[in-house]
Amino acid sequence: MEIMQKFMAYAGEFEQTYADDDWSRLTKHFADDAVYEVQAQGFGCRLAGPAAILAGIRKSVDNFDRRFESREIKVLGAPEVSEDTVRLKWNVLYDKEGCPQFVLRGQSEVRFAGGVIAYLCDSYDPQVGVELAEWCQRTGVKVDPSYV
Repeated sequence: MEIMQKFMAYAGEFEQTYADDDWSRLTKHFADDAVYEVQAQGFGCRLAGPAAILAGIRKSVDNFDRRFESREIKVLGAPEVSEDTVRLKWNVLYDKEGCPQFVLRGQSEVRFAGGVIAYLCDSYDPQVGVELAEWCQRTGVKVDPSYV
């Protein structure tokens, strides 16, 4: 399977998981020694192994994404695809009734080995931490994007 097809299969199953909270379906997409890095002011981390990676993502989703009524992922431009890596820039638009929209800006790098994800990195725009703190203060809504 082509690298972009592998990435799209993971992304599609991630969205299913977001909808039904069945995190077990994602384990098959990660190598046993996979690493997930989050590069962000205030909530950056490095997680190793599928169990830790999925627990961290689930924590962030539960305490951040699900605090909003909706989220829309917008991929910015065409992904960069090489033999084993997909890189893409994105914005996620979060909406909550009575609040201004919050825009999360970043990029992802996904490296595959042996047909599964060996390395995943989400890098957030350096201003995101400040913007999120200001949004929380202005709206009174408490969210926690941390993974650990």
